[in-house]
Amino acid sequence: MPRMSSGPTLKGLAALIGISPSAVSMALNGRPGVSDELRERVRAIAEEQGYRPNFAARALRVERSNMLGLISRNLSNPGYLRLIDGFSGAAEEQGYQILIGTSDLDRSRETNMIRAMTNRQLDGLAIAPIDVEAVLATWRGESDRPVVLVNSARSARSSGAMSIRGDASQAVRLAVDHLLELGHHRIGLLTNPGLSSASERVSLFRRKMKAAGLPSRVISGGTADETVGRVLRALSRVDRPTAVITDSDLLAHHVYDAAIEAGLRIPRDLSVVGHDDLPTSHLLGPALTTIALDRFEIGRQAATMLIGALNGDEIERPHRELPVELKVRKSTARSAG
Repeated sequence: MPRMSSGPTLKGLAALIGISPSAVSMALNGRPGVSDELRERVRAIAEEQGYRPNFAARALRVERSNMLGLISRNLSNPGYLRLIDGFSGAAEEQGYQILIGTSDLDRSRETNMIRAMTNRQLDGLAIAPIDVEAVLATWRGESDRPVVLVNSARSARSSGAMSIRGDASQAVRLAVDHLLELGHHRIGLLTNPGLSSASERVSLFRRKMKAAGLPSRVISGGTADETVGRVLRALSRVDRPTAVITDSDLLAHHVYDAAIEAGLRIPRDLSVVGHDDLPTSHLLGPALTTIALDRFEIGRQAATMLIGALNGDEIERPHRELPVELKVRKSTARSAG
């Protein structure tokens, strides 16, 4: 068979053989849906044509595991359960099984989890990283398969890995603008400094407050007790914040606890804006105003990006930021001063 004049592509190979691109993909990746005879024919022609899309060269030599990995930061967070639902559903539709792990916000555990998963010969990995550089160094040292960074800092784009997250800039803008419209001038940001995205969110917050001609107040969280204590100290100051934005709805719970200890009522004395729109957030007293992030869709798209890369497809928008939405409930009100 004559060689294709230009570099072979999945579609070109399919046209040459006379079958659909999806059939070529199934044959090369060892997935069910094609006969053994067609599988061998496709692989032979692909080898002859020098077809080498992302990771397909290895697929010509060995069967795939048909297994994808997902490492979240915390399985006790309902938001990550939604992400897992989206990821596993999309993967299973394409015939992949899922291996799930958690870092529990521990860097050494994160590294060990990655190594454990590479021992299972995963076809690809999606991970919500604590430390992007360490994650990629570990994964790439053990595997040549694709990886998607989930909810990582924007700077991760320069790493060469695919990424998907909510729009952090839009999230900060919506939260700050909402509080400014309510007359708040002393606004604090409560972050989790252990996350790779924390410094970016702080920078976005400072920039937004500076543009409004206002000071920025940042509170670094820690353990549950440490976070409550640090928020309590901030709320005990004479010039205390009249509103607090948090990196997550779970952190917002700690602000509620600190407000009770400080004798402050939400929202009369203190307005609070969360981030995630967890299923339990509207059950808080008062119901939490929060930034809604569709983690199910993030998980779904992370899986399709991995599978597309494995199939040799050209990934449209390898770095994705999904829009977020402000859900105004009962935890924010006009500033009393």
